[in-house]
Parts: sequence; structure tokens; C-alpha cells
Amino acid sequence: IQKGFGDLLFAASYLGNKGKYVWRAYEANPAVYMEGATTRNTNERRLLYLANPEEGQYYATLGTLDDTGRSMYHGLLLSAQKRMSNNWSVLVNYTLSRAMTDPATTEITGSTTMNPWNKDLDYSYSASDRRHVLNISAVARIPEMTDKGLLGAILGDWQIAPIIRWMSGNRSTVTTGTDVALTGTSNQRAVQVLENPYGDKTAQFYLNPAAFALPEPGTYSTDKPFTIVNPGTFQNNVSISRTFNLGGVR
Repeated sequence: IQKGFGDLLFAASYLGNKGKYVWRAYEANPAVYMEGATTRNTNERRLLYLANPEEGQYYATLGTLDDTGRSMYHGLLLSAQKRMSNNWSVLVNYTLSRAMTDPATTEITGSTTMNPWNKDLDYSYSASDRRHVLNISAVARIPEMTDKGLLGAILGDWQIAPIIRWMSGNRSTVTTGTDVALTGTSNQRAVQVLENPYGDKTAQFYLNPAAFALPEPGTYSTDKPFTIVNPGTFQNNVSISRTFNLGGVR
């Protein structure tokens, strides 16, 4: 949708896509948690070993790829533009979006799915999801001055063009760092025990460690991945240029 008013132009757009058959990796030979389970006897508790110890002893982790993953993106793009007039112009655009996905991969470098018995538990925000993105760019110029003397030669024909970009943070996951489930799988997540996981959001205390705990031994966290919003970013660039008249040619 676009609407213009003189040198002003306003626009609103919807951007969206849905992905199917996304590659994701999971552990096809996980260990089964049982009494006496430790990290030292993981291979003796794996599915193939329990089914046939004589043959299963030769198999440990079995990373497997399948195309059952999904992805989804929805975005609302709003923009406002003042076209060049009276020696200045400005463009502002804002995007409100949400990106969801299964933990996708194109190769087996370890399991991207935490729980091999409940792979859908990993469908969550994308690590690169940024809810808010704001861009502002402008151009302002000093026209050629009527004073053809030294003052006009110094001050005329300058142009300044700032570009400002602000984005809310991407996303992270708090993991256990150890095989708490004792199943030989990776990417096991911590349990969020406080409603607010953040500290004062400074570099020293961005997250509150007391907001997280380990799952019970032999269990997985039921929390989704990538629920932690990282700090946003602010970028400011400015260009300053000058137009020179060389023999009547600009």
C-alpha cells in the first residue's frame, strides 16, 4: 500500500514466507536413562546396544539428517519518505517481524535437536530473529552560493548524509553444558525458574543466573530454545561530501 502527498510518500508492506522440508539433525541412537546410568556407560545404554549387545557394541552416536523441519517468517514494513526538495530528503523505514524455525542444518556436525523423542519441542524463534529494525537515512545539502568569492568557495555545495540503524537483539539459548539427561545428546537446555530471566541488562549482569536451573537427572528441559533476547545494536554512519565545479562541469 502506498500513498503520496506532494513530496511525501508513505508505504506499508507485508512480507512473509513459509518453509517446508528443512534439513535438521537428530540423534538416532540415544542412550536410555535407567538406574545406575552415568556418562561412563552411555554406549551400553544406547538403543542399538540394548536391542542387540553383540552387534550394537560397535555403534555409538548416529547423527541423522531428515527433511521434516519447518520455518516461518512474518514481517510488517512501514516506510515514510520525503523526496528531495528544498535541498533535503529523508527516508524512514521500520520492520516489525517474527522468524520461527526448527534448528536447521545442512550437515551432520552433531545433533541440532535436543530430544530425539520429541523433535517438535525445538520449533521456536530463529537465532537471527530481530523483532524491531529501524532505519533512518537523510540527505541535506548546501546549494551553490551566490557569493562567488572566498566565502562561497568554502561554504557552498556541501552535502551531509547520516544513516542510522537500530535493531533489537538476536536470540540465545541457555544450555546445561553437561549431559544432564544422560542420553548422549547435545544442546540440552537449562530450565528457566524465574519469570524474568534478565538482570539489569548491563554487560556485567545482563542475565540473572538465579533464573536458571538444571533439569532433573534423566530428563530434558521443556523450555524452548532461543527465548533469550540479546542486547540490541545501534549503528550511526555519516558521509560528508563536496561538489566541485571544474570548468563549468559539475
